[in-house]
Amino acid sequence: MRTALISLTETVPGSTALRGALPLAHGRLAMLHIDLAVQAGAGEILCLVGTVDDRIREIEGYAAQRGLAFHLVRSVADISVRLASEDELLVIADGLYVAPADMDRLARETGTFVASFAPGDGARVLIERFERIDINHVWAGLACVRARDLVEARELPEDWSIQSALLRLAVQRGYRREVLPFSLAEAGRIAIVREAGEAEILALQELAGASGGLGGKVVQTGAMASLARRVWSTGWSRPALRLAGIGLPVIGIGMAGAGWGMAALAMLVTGRAAGHVANRLFGRFVGSLTRPVEQIARDVAFAIAFIIVTVLSVAASDRLSGLFAALLLPGLATVLSRVPGPLPQLWRRLAGSPSLVALAAMVALPLGLLMPMLMLWNLALTGLLLWQTHRAPLAADKA
Repeated sequence: MRTALISLTETVPGSTALRGALPLAHGRLAMLHIDLAVQAGAGEILCLVGTVDDRIREIEGYAAQRGLAFHLVRSVADISVRLASEDELLVIADGLYVAPADMDRLARETGTFVASFAPGDGARVLIERFERIDINHVWAGLACVRARDLVEARELPEDWSIQSALLRLAVQRGYRREVLPFSLAEAGRIAIVREAGEAEILALQELAGASGGLGGKVVQTGAMASLARRVWSTGWSRPALRLAGIGLPVIGIGMAGAGWGMAALAMLVTGRAAGHVANRLFGRFVGSLTRPVEQIARDVAFAIAFIIVTVLSVAASDRLSGLFAALLLPGLATVLSRVPGPLPQLWRRLAGSPSLVALAAMVALPLGLLMPMLMLWNLALTGLLLWQTHRAPLAADKA
């Protein structure tokens, strides 16, 4: 069995704040270590601690949410008694940050190993953040040791770093070296965090990368970065956004029934935006990802609300046509997303975006052009499908 060892003992320079408990997005840095441990196949967490407080209990609660047993340890002896001789101990460095796209790469490693960088002579300041293994290599923050080898580390002095000792043990035992590209450290995709400000920068960098080209530039502006930090630090923001993602389309149905079509469409767009924001801002940790059933509920609430708003917003004689046009839109958009072809992925997403359809309807409704807009949108989707399914001539055909 594989067990993960994380650490909550190192503090931020000049402070009593624990590095592993630093805020990262809407959670704490050590929660990332728990996700990494789960992905690497660990069955339980051993956590090195000096003292126990609410921050550690919060991290323990997250481990329980991920289905892992969580044990507090203070020495190599504490660690050894919880392991069988054939077990593996996955050591995760205190303060380690790994970007989501690179976590799978580290988690795939099996057996005993030491992950390292071979940086050469460059980036001296960056290299000093990682523990040196030898003259040419620094530790990348992850190693896996055999439990039976821990016997040699039991006699360590109390002030000795247990994680450093286990790393030295792995090096002396000649464990396999997994040398990672140093570009991962230079790009901040694997890092050792020492201060709270660094964790915030990495979280915003992660958010920008997940938002695409234009979205990333927007996230990196001062105003949006400040707003993201404020939302992350507010306890009620996530439940409020999740509730809005489902509740606002439902409210929109009532407004459409009262004859307020424009306000109803605004509710649909706002609810859709709230759902997207919740997914983006609160999708860092696996344990807090939006559940599929919740996402389905959001999509169904939006679809039902849009159909009802459409039917109630057109003239009585055209309501059957409005129902037909509104039902045809998601069907064509779904087929378009599944059909392979030359259409760029961005175009497919825009053509099938419920939010864009609702925004276009907001423009068309006061002009009395809701039905023509829906019909034109369906025609546009049909045209895109014709483009997608166009069969390019082969050289053999020409011959």
